[in-house]
Amino acid sequence: MRRVLPAVLLISLLAWAGACWLHPPAQINVWTARDQLILLTGLSAYMLMALIMLLAVRPMWLERRLGGLDKLYRLHKWSGIAATALVAAHYLIKLAKPLLLAVFDPVAKTPREAAWLDVFRGSAKDIGEWALWILLAMVALTLWRRFPYHVWRQVHRIAAVIFLVAAFHGVVLTPAAWWWLPAGWLVGAATAVGTVCAVLALTGNIGRARRYKGKVLDVQHLSDDILTVTCKVEGDWHHRAGQFAFLTADRREGAHPFTVSGADDGTGRVQFSIKALGDYTRRLQGSLVVGQAVTVEGPYGCFDFQRDDGRAQIWVGAGIGVTPFISWLESLQARPADAPKAELYYCARNAADAPFAQRLRELCERIPNVTLHVRYSDRERPLTAAELAQDRPAGAPWPSVWFCGPTGFADALKDGLHRRGMPVRQLFHQEAFQMR
Repeated sequence: MRRVLPAVLLISLLAWAGACWLHPPAQINVWTARDQLILLTGLSAYMLMALIMLLAVRPMWLERRLGGLDKLYRLHKWSGIAATALVAAHYLIKLAKPLLLAVFDPVAKTPREAAWLDVFRGSAKDIGEWALWILLAMVALTLWRRFPYHVWRQVHRIAAVIFLVAAFHGVVLTPAAWWWLPAGWLVGAATAVGTVCAVLALTGNIGRARRYKGKVLDVQHLSDDILTVTCKVEGDWHHRAGQFAFLTADRREGAHPFTVSGADDGTGRVQFSIKALGDYTRRLQGSLVVGQAVTVEGPYGCFDFQRDDGRAQIWVGAGIGVTPFISWLESLQARPADAPKAELYYCARNAADAPFAQRLRELCERIPNVTLHVRYSDRERPLTAAELAQDRPAGAPWPSVWFCGPTGFADALKDGLHRRGMPVRQLFHQEAFQMR
């Protein structure tokens, strides 16, 4: 995300600058400056909106390049916020005309070159204004964490319609001279990519090639708020340890991501451990039954310790976040020598809140390279960065840290390790998945 978002904005800036250089305004004044700022903010916002639509269809090649679907969704979210800010700036600069007239004397503008889509200019401007207000409302609902997810999910589908409206607005109002320049080619490419992705979204075809019909084989309640569900999916299903999939048990609620909590045994069985963290996951605790039809989409994710460079590792699983590590350990049972030298910390409030402790002990007994530490915060202080760093000899390479758990816990560990000199950007791996 740190590179993609600035890269898109830089490309937009260069394309706009190239158009200004090849077709400079006949005169430079506040009015031509205003026009150029409107074009720059409009082009930048439109490029980000096309990126948003591309990210929404979850392309596998882009997921791998970004390092996981969680990173893709984070980029999707921040691209939406940045695009909305640019659209707001685009509109406010346009509304600034009366203020500029009050400060500056009106100056005759250079006649604009007529374009073949001029007949639609009025309509394009009007629907562009409406799209702005809808976009602002959508971003507000996305940032309002208490807004019900199942309602937000349906509202969020409007984003595809907004892009199609923005495409009409952008294509019609693009200067005629731009179509022979890189700026126009950029508008054309963004329109083509974004339109295809918007149609895929509106027709419900996102992820269709990776959907599998299945049914529930087994339901077990590990605790009052943790449910383990085993599904049998049809077709050629395979997943890597540590990946997750989207599970749909209720079409009205839609798909939700859950980590696959077991290794792939080649039989099409997929196991999920689901903690009651919200309204939907609480309902699942009592609504899922054996024989129920479900849809599984995936697998997704790049949370894979085998991507590391052979250094020692620290695994931290907090609460339900320990499930990808269970998958890793299960996948290593037949090949224990392939396991890296690792310290595994399973963090929970107390023994009653740690239903996976015994399973972890059984798995680690057969993998000598992995040392298990079960931490109960009601008896010991919470795990700290100082503890993770204390056994590292002076001058020795830093171990990599693989974390799955609450974001606040991860931030505290990252901050502490960074202050102790660890290059956390390269060595701290975290699957920070959020649907919005």
